[in-house]
Amino acid sequence: MFKVDDFLKEATQHSLEAFQKQRRVLSFQQWLDLFLKDPATQGRNAAQYLVDCLDYYGHYEVDSIGGKARRYKLFDAPFDAGRTRMIGHEAAQHDVYDLFHRFAATGKADRLVLSHGPNGSGKSTLIDLLVRGQEAYSRTDEGSIFTFNWIFTERLEGSGQMGFSARDELPKDSLAFIDENLISCKIVSELRESPLFLIPQPERNRLLDRLLAEGERSPKRVERLKGSYLREGDLSAKSKAIFEALLNAYRGDWLKVIKHVQVERYFVSKRFRVASSVIEPQQNVDAAARPMSFEAGAVLPPALQGLQLLELSGELIDASGGIVEYSDVLKRPLELNKYLLNTCERGSISLHGVVAHLNTVLMGTCNEKYLSAFKANPDFTSFKGRIELVRMGYLLEWRKEREVYRDFIEELRGERHVAPHTLDAAALWAVMTRLRKPDPERYSEEAQAVVKKLTPLEKARLYGEGTAPERLNTDQKRALLSVVVRMRDEHNEDAAEFENFVCSAYEGRRGASAREMRSLLADAAGNHDKPCLSPLAVFNEMRNLMKDRSVYDFLRLEPEDGYSDPESHIGEVEDEYFRWIMVEAYDSMELIEEQEFTRRVEDYFRHVRGYVSGEKIENVRTGQYEPASTSVMEGLEKLMDLKESADNFRRNVMTKIAAWSLEHPNVKLSYPEIFPDLVHNLRASYYKNKQKDLETLAQYILTSGTEDAALVPQAQRPRVEKALGTMREKYGYCDACAKEALSFMLRRLNEKA
Repeated sequence: MFKVDDFLKEATQHSLEAFQKQRRVLSFQQWLDLFLKDPATQGRNAAQYLVDCLDYYGHYEVDSIGGKARRYKLFDAPFDAGRTRMIGHEAAQHDVYDLFHRFAATGKADRLVLSHGPNGSGKSTLIDLLVRGQEAYSRTDEGSIFTFNWIFTERLEGSGQMGFSARDELPKDSLAFIDENLISCKIVSELRESPLFLIPQPERNRLLDRLLAEGERSPKRVERLKGSYLREGDLSAKSKAIFEALLNAYRGDWLKVIKHVQVERYFVSKRFRVASSVIEPQQNVDAAARPMSFEAGAVLPPALQGLQLLELSGELIDASGGIVEYSDVLKRPLELNKYLLNTCERGSISLHGVVAHLNTVLMGTCNEKYLSAFKANPDFTSFKGRIELVRMGYLLEWRKEREVYRDFIEELRGERHVAPHTLDAAALWAVMTRLRKPDPERYSEEAQAVVKKLTPLEKARLYGEGTAPERLNTDQKRALLSVVVRMRDEHNEDAAEFENFVCSAYEGRRGASAREMRSLLADAAGNHDKPCLSPLAVFNEMRNLMKDRSVYDFLRLEPEDGYSDPESHIGEVEDEYFRWIMVEAYDSMELIEEQEFTRRVEDYFRHVRGYVSGEKIENVRTGQYEPASTSVMEGLEKLMDLKESADNFRRNVMTKIAAWSLEHPNVKLSYPEIFPDLVHNLRASYYKNKQKDLETLAQYILTSGTEDAALVPQAQRPRVEKALGTMREKYGYCDACAKEALSFMLRRLNEKA
């Protein structure tokens, strides 16, 4: 039987073990020993701590527009099992890491890192994940950070020990572990100063020089031991006054001064405003100083009783050692932000009677509209040298956009079934509303003709899947793929509609936001006219959204050759949805034998390899080696609608296979991965020959379960059940949304007939 006493003993034991393991309280001597063993870790400032935090979680490569991008694992929220991860924005992650690294190298964070973009683009999420990453990191051994407190006991008359009790139980070397009942006064460091600053600067620099001269010389160690933070940093005004008063009272005996020091480990916490705080736009006071007030019974040693000690408070002070976030900073009256000019540059803030030197990384968020307006303000010239801008537009890769909605849609699954491709359709449309028409004049002659005819859907697939339109020949595809990055950045310096400020019309600046799309999905889920939350329900809500042109800027943009035309984008996404259904329907009804299709595709590439290399290939039937078969190759090439000569096409195919093999050593060739569009079109040609069978079996499926089910021929009923079973088990349909999708497919086929 569970006993309360047993639980309390067990919990207490675990607490004691954790306290010792985490080294929550140390003497100065114990902390100094830690510092000497690892000065690069124990002597870091706020920016260096952020760099180490990001490095601790690591990074990896992900697919991005035009190639690969580095993604930092911290933004996958491993400390939260990935539930609050940030999707995409690898460029912004890279920007903030580079800025933190630069701050770390110079020893001070002398800029406000301002993430800007439209509403709902993830600006606050970026900062929130950095803080929460630090919270988790600060609880690891590698992430331990320390500050210190001043400890005093009541002086007993005649003891002759200023500030110490004459009791036998008092330690000789440090008061760090003294019983709380014996403490008469404890003074904390609001700025979370490094205990290293308790070492006088000349001695400190000699110590750092010795550490540089001996032991490991990693770049990080050298950089930090030479840096200004450790060599020029100093105590706060309050701690300095206490230190000097004690040093005078002890006649210069520094060891007696540090007896009063209790080193304490702290843990970053946004909730409790420890090394993290948020300054909301409506707040007026960010920091303040006032005379210290002591609790009743608190007794200071005589050497301190004449001092005027000022304690600091406010959001800027709470964030010391970590990050302060200025939320929607440009919504605040400009006068309230002018102190940032000196604070950013000097790393300090002047308060009543004291200057507080901050060890803080300043970050902020702002909406693109406010930033555009701010650029027109005469004071912007003064501010721009103290600000580092990190752009965060809407995502342009529809597969990443899809992941933004996934957690949200999982919540809806408990109420309604979610049909396949619901998120695909929503994400693809959202991204298409964000794309801008490329200007052919900005490209080389080779790429101009291709860029000019690129449709929004093709551009979305180019960004999200890395595939060029199949209608292009090999040279045209190569030309288009070579300018993808330039295309993404093409409008970065352009002036925006409605505002006329440069650098505000970048791709991803306007369009349907993730917030708006989540609302749209919620509205679609609330519409019970459809059996499930399906793409068709989402398309209906998209058309309803078109009626609110006064609410959404992107609906008021002037359409240009198919771009900035959200209503036409709905039809294009419906066409794409139709193609998705066709693939799944053919597969579920087993009208195309997948193994036979795969065999013919692989056989084609085998003969192409022999044709280009001039080598004979084995005839699988006879076992004899023969020249590559022209009839085998031409049989499939007739279905490909080649845009170039067969010889040129085959040689380009082998070049692409060779390039893929170099990038994927020891990996088996995957033709669908290397040639997704080609294999897709081949499959479509095969499908066309079986379309009548598809329509007939789809009609039978729609009839099943109704009063007309008896009209389905007996011989076809097992095929109907098997097809529905495949759609359920392989693709995630329920019977209702499977029939809805097939009904949509048949309507589209009739329209195309």
